[in-house]
Amino acid sequence: MMSRSFRRIALVVISVTIFSFGTSLFADPYWGSFKKDGCKSIFPGKRQYSSILYGIPSGQSWETTCANMGATVNGQVFTRPTRCVNSGFNMWGEFDVTDDSCEANWAATDEGGIYNYTHKNDGCQSSGTYAGKRKYSSRIWNVVGISWEAACAQLPITIAGKTYTTPHRCVNTGGATGMWGEWYVSDSSCESAPQVYARGQQDSLKRSGTLSGYVDLHTHPMANLGFGGVIFHGSPYGDAVSALANCPSTSDEGHSAGHSRVEAIVQDDIIGALLGTARHDNRGYTLLPYWPANNSYTHQTMYYEWIKRAYEGGMRAMVALAVNGDYMFGATDNGLPDIIKGIAIATDPIFDLNDMNTLRRQTQAVYDMQTWIDTQSGGPGQGWFRIVKTPAEAQSVIASGKLAVVLGTEVDYLADCTAATCTDAMITQGVQELYDLGLRYVFPIHLKTNGFGGAGLYNILGSGTKYDCKHYGQDCNTSGLTTYGQKVLKELMKKGMIIDVGHMSAKSLDGAISYAEQQAYPGIVTGHTGVYDMANKGNRHEANPTGAALKRIVTLGGMIGLITGQGNLEEIGEWRQNSDGSYIAHACGGTSQTFAQSYQYLRTLIGDPAYDGRISIGTDFNGFAHMPGPRFGGRACPGGVTTISQPDATRVGYPFSPDSALRVASTLPNAPSFGQHQFGNRTFDYNTEGAAHIGLMPDFFEDLRQQGLKRSDLEPVYRSAGFFTTMWQNAVNRSPNIQ
Repeated sequence: MMSRSFRRIALVVISVTIFSFGTSLFADPYWGSFKKDGCKSIFPGKRQYSSILYGIPSGQSWETTCANMGATVNGQVFTRPTRCVNSGFNMWGEFDVTDDSCEANWAATDEGGIYNYTHKNDGCQSSGTYAGKRKYSSRIWNVVGISWEAACAQLPITIAGKTYTTPHRCVNTGGATGMWGEWYVSDSSCESAPQVYARGQQDSLKRSGTLSGYVDLHTHPMANLGFGGVIFHGSPYGDAVSALANCPSTSDEGHSAGHSRVEAIVQDDIIGALLGTARHDNRGYTLLPYWPANNSYTHQTMYYEWIKRAYEGGMRAMVALAVNGDYMFGATDNGLPDIIKGIAIATDPIFDLNDMNTLRRQTQAVYDMQTWIDTQSGGPGQGWFRIVKTPAEAQSVIASGKLAVVLGTEVDYLADCTAATCTDAMITQGVQELYDLGLRYVFPIHLKTNGFGGAGLYNILGSGTKYDCKHYGQDCNTSGLTTYGQKVLKELMKKGMIIDVGHMSAKSLDGAISYAEQQAYPGIVTGHTGVYDMANKGNRHEANPTGAALKRIVTLGGMIGLITGQGNLEEIGEWRQNSDGSYIAHACGGTSQTFAQSYQYLRTLIGDPAYDGRISIGTDFNGFAHMPGPRFGGRACPGGVTTISQPDATRVGYPFSPDSALRVASTLPNAPSFGQHQFGNRTFDYNTEGAAHIGLMPDFFEDLRQQGLKRSDLEPVYRSAGFFTTMWQNAVNRSPNIQ
């Protein structure tokens, strides 16, 4: 038992000790628990979170300490509070945190009140101040803290690539129906004398030197080896009689029903698919009366002779992606509507449905294809089709006039990382395996929310928990980039690999770009994209990045590949912002004309750097994506048509020649001249066929010229193969410094 005097001495010693070490033990200030407060702004949406600052050292200014205290609030990093408030008893920090629920938004039902979009099309105005313009309107929602009128006057919207900071008119229709904004937009179909189509000028190029050719950032030559081998028909190489033989649609092969049913589903014949009655003309080489076609989705469009024609017409690099989706076509619960869920499709697979096994199988097949083409070309290493594994190899192949083929992957569960099952070891070992296989181009996320993050919700095949993302006018995925998502990005960056951020949810995309910005990593692309700012109706979704996101990718040193099938007439606006007042009237939807609208927007968005080659295309051949259709003939303008005609003078005229500054392909003695493509008993006229297969891409670019794109307008694309190798080299150079 302690004596009273000993206890007194002990207390003194303890007090002195606490006082002496108090500075080190308690000096660091810290934030208490954060309180969720009200909304502070409507655009962008910001919500206040607040907390008391504790542990301010004696004698130190509360205000100064607060002003220098950072925090992470609701996942967002702040170097200091938005505001510091001294209540007299405590010092509070207030942080304005981005929050969609605080964001005012434009939304209006269209098509008879069935669908909800950011804005609706009210048609052409025939009289009044805005005669000859197209009217769009929308109601403002979620206004807090200010009047409807004030909110309407300051809430922006982007329509047809132009951002309006305020509507042309704000109309208060009363409490029941609310405040509406109206915009009056230039549109050739509303004008009495729209600009006529004329071939684009043969002007000078913006940069000097030979054009390297273009890179197609998104192709799937081996899709026939995906999806269990029972959905997609036709091999990209081998003797045409066997490679492009009759498909199983009308035969008694066990998987004929699956093949036909998928073709029916993508052709919107749901009843035929459900009842098993859907069939199509199955005749293959030499007749090929039904396929390949721009509107057929389950047949080979990348036979080697067709790839060769594209290569000789200007394609000098091609990303060949292994593709699969073991959940896409009825193998398991795939998130499809009930009527489609019940359709038996991939029930008798020839191949393993697992994504990684499919990736291995398809990758080996591309190597086999290279060997086969070499055999046709004189022996090992002699062929025009060259798989490359380094940017130096790619540069050498392109400089020699051959086709640089970059291996990649676009599957749902990369490294078998699902949302429920993923580990650090799976990521490191998986990325190493990809690298050892020769893959250099990777999608971390495809159609399914996986261990890396949320997938963009834009079609019936996507998966993820939805929320009402008001600024997109439809549902978005609640999931963003996960910690495993950052880890897989880091591993890919350390290998100097190209990362495609396509298919990501808006939150995942922002997280991926932000992480790349932190790492100053240039190897970021979105290789087969639409563009939100040009989109209307159903195309205005989270998987089509905004202009701000696209500029962030380019600023990093990356590049954009525009998907050639941009949508229909109502889904893509008409681009009217060229500085010289020129435009290409959008009157024939689902064609090269639709692509031209988005392309002109993107070229203007990026500005002068575009001419380095920072824009290209991602066709998505063999990827169940629609291809540009014809502007003439019985299947003209598959995405809708206006009263503006397509004059015969704007047809692709055969023969034609690609740009004279393009490096000549090594397979040709001199610059090519293209007539209508003959294959078997079939003659392909782009004017009436559209982009039926990859070999008609030279004709696609010629069709763009015929409608008004100048020579310099297409220069970014024709320099893109060269810039791709530059970007890749920059990524490799950065890879040792990834932290």
